[in-house]
Amino acid sequence: MLSVIVVTYDMYRELPRTLHSLSPRYQVGIDADDYEVIVVDNGSAVPPAADDFAHLGMNLTILTTSDATQSPAPAVNRGLNEAVGSALAVFIDGARMASPGLLAAGRNALSMSPRAVVGSRGRYLGFDTQRDAIANGYDRATEDALLESVDWMNDGYRLFTVSVFDESCGPTWIDPMAETNSLFMWRTMWAELGGYDTAFTSPGGGLVNLDAWQRARQLPDAVPVVLLGEATFHQVHGGVATNSPEDATIPMFAEYERLRGEPFSISTQLPALWGTFVVEPPPDEMAVLPDIPEVPWLTQGRTEIALRMGSALPTPVRRRLRQNYERLLPVVTGTRDQAAAARRVEDDDAAMLVGSGLFDPAWYVATYPEVAEAGWDPVRHYLRYAVTERRQPGPGFDGVWYASTNADVGKAGVNPLVHYLRHGASEGRWLRVLDPLAESASRESIAHTVDLIAASPLFDATWYKATYTDAASSGLLPHVHYTRLGRMQGHSPGPNFDATRYLDDNPDVKVAGADPLVHYILSGSAEGRTIHPVEPNPN
Repeated sequence: MLSVIVVTYDMYRELPRTLHSLSPRYQVGIDADDYEVIVVDNGSAVPPAADDFAHLGMNLTILTTSDATQSPAPAVNRGLNEAVGSALAVFIDGARMASPGLLAAGRNALSMSPRAVVGSRGRYLGFDTQRDAIANGYDRATEDALLESVDWMNDGYRLFTVSVFDESCGPTWIDPMAETNSLFMWRTMWAELGGYDTAFTSPGGGLVNLDAWQRARQLPDAVPVVLLGEATFHQVHGGVATNSPEDATIPMFAEYERLRGEPFSISTQLPALWGTFVVEPPPDEMAVLPDIPEVPWLTQGRTEIALRMGSALPTPVRRRLRQNYERLLPVVTGTRDQAAAARRVEDDDAAMLVGSGLFDPAWYVATYPEVAEAGWDPVRHYLRYAVTERRQPGPGFDGVWYASTNADVGKAGVNPLVHYLRHGASEGRWLRVLDPLAESASRESIAHTVDLIAASPLFDATWYKATYTDAASSGLLPHVHYTRLGRMQGHSPGPNFDATRYLDDNPDVKVAGADPLVHYILSGSAEGRTIHPVEPNPN
């Protein structure tokens, strides 16, 4: 499933068009049941209501914000944490309409690699950059008439005929991009990225969207992918960056330099291209040079490459290109030795897991079908994401229980089955078979647990972030971090509940591998079990 997060603020005119463009009535190549749209309203005077969009027939959730900030970054992260899809896409600007095939192309492009970072180019409605167009009289009324003239609701690809590329995407389909307003990644990649950086506090988030695209491309083994023939279209709405004088962006660039220690610069790394063109782009957008007849092969070659890259390439060819890329990248970047050593360790661990009989590839794929859909080798996926996603290796070994019961394993964040096979078995540590009804095997029950913890007065989000630096820097909501990682690392949920002492005082809870706070909420309190405040310096 694909989850699309859209952030909005006082976009009463623009949001209905954006949601129409994301609806099953408009999007092609993707069914209504294949995706959800989560709108996070960042403090509008009159927040949107889901009932107003019931006619669109979409799986829509609208979240309102009581403590909105001038930066949309916290709202983005809230949407990411609320999403249920294995693939997530972020539209940080709710005033951007989508082309009809954008969601299908973005989701399909993720199949290129489990490390794919997929983005689309941005365009301005009208025939000039919006800052200049506004200076020459372009306004909402002009734009309304422009949209009405092309009947975009019935043929969204006509938007390409009344729009131009925005400044951050360059003048052609093959220029480097500074940002994207539709960033698609697998959930695992979003977890590695830590969401959007809330340290960007400028109005509108400053360069936080540019930073997210940049950091995502820099994740280990990331495969940047740019869509061809699909885009987002920016409506004029008084945006602090796009619709304000250029001087307004100076503090934003200064904030970026302060946070990152260097001026912002656009990455020149060449991305993969994915897709095709429903509407033939004009020659200048293809970097075609029709006025130089002596190099017609250049014109033909560029066009042919752009049209045939991505989904048009046979799967074996794409796989071979990816393999070559993986071989060459460490050589070019000078990390060949480190990469080779890490691969040898992973190869050894993979062979050990499969040989142990405790890792069951068929069970893993059946339990987590999105792994096979993304093209992962199941044992490699488990090795990389068992801890952050609480994945289980098979019915014969409950890894979540093992990490929870052995505090040193949970705190170290190591793969539980690898630890058991290399150390735990010889040390006499227990293992437990997986209970198919246990909470650790159910994503739905994990979500229920997150809600239960968030509502408890014993969970103190402010204290939790201040006490545990890993939680503060993770990009996850505090109660989500505690549920997924913190409790396995021995973190306490608040100053009035010492989780470690609760487990020590109640060995039955510890042996069961239960979350101490959840146990206390559901049964410990009624049974009269004692809780204690956290002593100073819990770390």
